[in-house]
Amino acid sequence: MAESDMWSHDHDEMDDCVRALEAVHAFLHHEMPDADADLIRVHLHACERCLESFDIENTITEMIQRSQPPPQAPMSLMARVSILRRRSGH
Repeated sequence: MAESDMWSHDHDEMDDCVRALEAVHAFLHHEMPDADADLIRVHLHACERCLESFDIENTITEMIQRSQPPPQAPMSLMARVSILRRRSGH
C-alpha cells in the first residue's frame, strides 16, 4: 500500500478529523456523552490518520495513569466510614 493511500479518507471533510482530534482526551477519559463517543468511534474506524493519533494519545494516557499512585481517601474519611459501617452492622 502506498503511503498516500494509507492516509486517504473515506470521508470528505477534514472538519471530521479536527473535531475527532479535539475530542480525543474527553473520549479517552470517558468524559463525553455516549452519542458523541460513538461518532468518534465511527470516525476512528474510517480514518487511519486519526486512529494513529488516537493510539499515540491512548498510550501516553495509559503511561501517565500507571505512573501515578492510586488515589486514596483521607484517613479522617476512612475512619468515619468505618464507624458508620460498624453502626449499621456491615
